[in-house]
Amino acid sequence: MVRRMNWSNKSEGSAQRRFVAEGSRSSWVVASRYDFKDPADIAAISGNDSLLPDLIGTPAFQRLRYVRFLGGIDYCLVPKPNGMPAATRYTRYQHSLGVLQLAHLYCSYRDLDSSDRRLVCAAALLHDVGHPPLSHSLESIFKERFDIEHHAATQDIILGRVPLGKAIVRTLCRHGLNVDRVASVVSGDDTDFRQFFGGPITFDTIEGVLRSYMYVGWRASIRSPDNVTLAAVRRADDADRDAVDAFWKCKNEVYEWLINSRKGVLSDCACRSFMQRHIESIRPEEDYFGTEDDIFRKLPGLRALLERQSFEQDVMKHIDTPILYHARKYYVDCNGDFFGWQDSRRYRQTRQVRTLPCAPMANKRIDGEQGVLFCDRP
Repeated sequence: MVRRMNWSNKSEGSAQRRFVAEGSRSSWVVASRYDFKDPADIAAISGNDSLLPDLIGTPAFQRLRYVRFLGGIDYCLVPKPNGMPAATRYTRYQHSLGVLQLAHLYCSYRDLDSSDRRLVCAAALLHDVGHPPLSHSLESIFKERFDIEHHAATQDIILGRVPLGKAIVRTLCRHGLNVDRVASVVSGDDTDFRQFFGGPITFDTIEGVLRSYMYVGWRASIRSPDNVTLAAVRRADDADRDAVDAFWKCKNEVYEWLINSRKGVLSDCACRSFMQRHIESIRPEEDYFGTEDDIFRKLPGLRALLERQSFEQDVMKHIDTPILYHARKYYVDCNGDFFGWQDSRRYRQTRQVRTLPCAPMANKRIDGEQGVLFCDRP
C-alpha cells in the first residue's frame, strides 16, 4: 500500500514537502526550497493542538524576535538589510522555528506517538530561549561577571526559576507536559531521541549552520536543512552518509568564513569591549533577558560602530590590544561508523588558541571565548 500525505507552507517561498510511504516510511521525498525567513508552518505542524502556538505566544519566546542569530556580526555583515537573501538579518526566533520544523520532520519519519511528538517539538522550539541580546557576542562577559550563560538560562526559563519563564511553565503544565522532561531533552541529558539534541548532529546545528550560509551569499549547491535532517535520521545508504559528511565539512567552512574570520572576531571583541566599559550600568537580572534595543541603549555607540562601512578600521580605535580567540576546525573521522550511529567518533572538532594580528601589541591582552553558535561541546 502506498500512502501519500501532502502539505505546503502558507508562504509561497516556503519549503514544499511531500511524503511518500510504502507501509510506514520506506520512501521520502523532500523538495528543497527551505524558507529561512519563515521555516515552519505552525498550523500544519500543530493541527488542532494549541501547545506550540501557545508556547510561541509567551513573552520568553517572543523576545527571540529581538535577538539576532549571529550576534554582533549580524550588524557588520548586513549593515543595511533590505530583505534580499544575502542582505537579511535573521533572528533566534526564526532559527527556533526552523529547529522546530526539523524536529517535526524527524517525528514524522520515525512515526513517533503523539506524546513523544509533543515533547520533541516543544523542546526544539524552546532550545534557544535562554540566549542573551547579541547572543554569543556578549555571553562570555555575562558569564565572567555575572555567572550567566545560555544553557543554564534556558533551563532557568523552562523550569520557571526566573520570572520570564513563568508563562512557559504554565503553558507546558496546562498542556500536560512534564516540565522536567522537556528541560532534560533540551539539555541533551535525555538520550531517547538519537542524540539529535545532544550529539554532534543536532536539529540546532543543521539549521544554524545552513542558515549561516545566507550571510555569505546563498550557493545553490548547499543542501536544504530538511534534506540533511532526513539523511541523518534515515541513514539508509551511502548517499545519506555523504550528505551528512558534506554538511559537517560545511560547518567547518562556516567557522572559517564567518565565526573565525577577521570581521567575526573583531565584532565579538568590540561587543565585549563596550560591555566591559559600561559594566556598571548593566543589570544582569533584566539586561540578560532583554532585547538588543535595550542593550544598545546601555552600550552607546556600539551599534553605530558595528554598522559602519569602515568597521574594521574604526574598531581598532577602541581595541588596541592583542585579541586571543579559539579557532575551531571540524573534520570527518572515517573510523566512526555512520550507519552504527557513532557520531561522536565520526564528527570531530579541534580547538586552537590564536591571536588576531590587528594592532600594535600592548602589554595587556583581550582574552575571550570566541562565539560558539551551535552549542558545541568541548
